Amino acid sequence: MELFEAILTRSSKRDFEDRPVPKETIDKILSASLRAPSWANSQPWEIAVSTGKTSDIIKKEIYERASKDDPGCPDFPFPECWPEPQAKNMFESGKHRYEALCIGRDDTAKRLETVLSNYLFFGSQTAIFIYIDEKLTNWSILDCGIFIQNILLCAHAAGLGACPQAYLVRYPDVLRKTLELPESKKFLLGISIGFYKKDSIINNIETSRVKLNDAVRYYD
Repeated sequence: MELFEAILTRSSKRDFEDRPVPKETIDKILSASLRAPSWANSQPWEIAVSTGKTSDIIKKEIYERASKDDPGCPDFPFPECWPEPQAKNMFESGKHRYEALCIGRDDTAKRLETVLSNYLFFGSQTAIFIYIDEKLTNWSILDCGIFIQNILLCAHAAGLGACPQAYLVRYPDVLRKTLELPESKKFLLGISIGFYKKDSIINNIETSRVKLNDAVRYYD
């Protein structure tokens, strides 16, 4: 797949088949993604791939806590509010998604079900978790963002679906316990990855993007 095509056609998938991704495929995706640039080649990212029984344990625990409306204590706190332009983008994206799924504004049960599906890896058996050492700074977080984009594009090029999710790291204590990691390791993001259902409505929703002229200023 040509690079521009991969960037222009990639989208987050939120409905996966219940079957594992071969380890060789994950290895291929991560090996290429590790070529990401970083500050002075510091390569701050650490990676945990969850499959099988480990995924079952994580899903069970984070789903139960989310179902009880437990706010969790993410290592990197979720924003409490967004500036108006970003808030507008998020509102329009959510509105478009629920309309495509025919879920009304007052259908709280269906909306809750949709949100909680995050904690089940959207049906996938596999998730990739990105974490860093607590001594690292925001510059290393930026480097990890570049690395994560590589994962998403490589997954797409490999014919898989993927979805980056803050929800998966909402309960980092569960992840550290299950993955046997020390408190010094801080979770940035989880990525559900797998074979996505190509005919699923939610996997075919096109989200809008800011127009070039609204995002870019040229200075001569």
